[in-house]
Amino acid sequence: MTEPILQVAGLSKTFKRKGQPDFTAVEGATFSIMPGECVGLVGGSGSGKSTIAQMVTRLLDPTSGTIMLNGRDVTSVRGGELRAMAKDVQMVFQNPVQSFDPRRTLGHGIAESLRNFGMNKSEARNRAAELLVRCGLPADFVDRYPREVSGGQCQRAAIARALAPNPPLIIFDEATSALDVTVQARIIDLLRDIRRERNAAYLFICHDMALVQDFCDRVLVMQSGRIVEEAPAFQVTTSPQHPYTRQLLDAAL
Repeated sequence: MTEPILQVAGLSKTFKRKGQPDFTAVEGATFSIMPGECVGLVGGSGSGKSTIAQMVTRLLDPTSGTIMLNGRDVTSVRGGELRAMAKDVQMVFQNPVQSFDPRRTLGHGIAESLRNFGMNKSEARNRAAELLVRCGLPADFVDRYPREVSGGQCQRAAIARALAPNPPLIIFDEATSALDVTVQARIIDLLRDIRRERNAAYLFICHDMALVQDFCDRVLVMQSGRIVEEAPAFQVTTSPQHPYTRQLLDAAL
């Protein structure tokens, strides 16, 4: 039987705030993602979606719970083990320009993980150019800086960077929400192609319920740090069971 690429169990995050009560951003989140599956994560602002993404990628330490990635417990990894996680999971952020070092070229940002895994500078540069072309950009964008390209082009470069170590899981944190409709459609087509070719699994954080229904296999609905509903995408958007899910759908109309 195929094992999940990601298993999250009882995951919680509480932030300590000086002079204020502690704030629990995520409480008891439990879910899994299978290889090749696209799981949508939806909810209002502040519901805990990005906090989950940051814990899964280990940008944040969880307060409690476990994270199993590709069959390995990564809940508390540090140092070299944490860097090695880049082979298993990558993340694409909402603001692609801010996710790149403004002092470095796009090619440098894409090639960095390849260099970290032992590829020489020339090979990494060539691979970065190939990935840019795969994502619909000219190869010479390896020498462009983030400020020199459009938001849509920079997001394609961010996807190329995420693909570089060939991870089985990619997390998209509102990665299409800042793009205009035409560019968003092209990015979604690209992500479908990549998923089909690589059998990549996606955790797709998004507030656009119509896009989630069209793009995702299954949906997790978050409210105030808790997952309140989980079901196939079509079921969640056509026959929601939780009142909060109905609120989200009503707000999208």
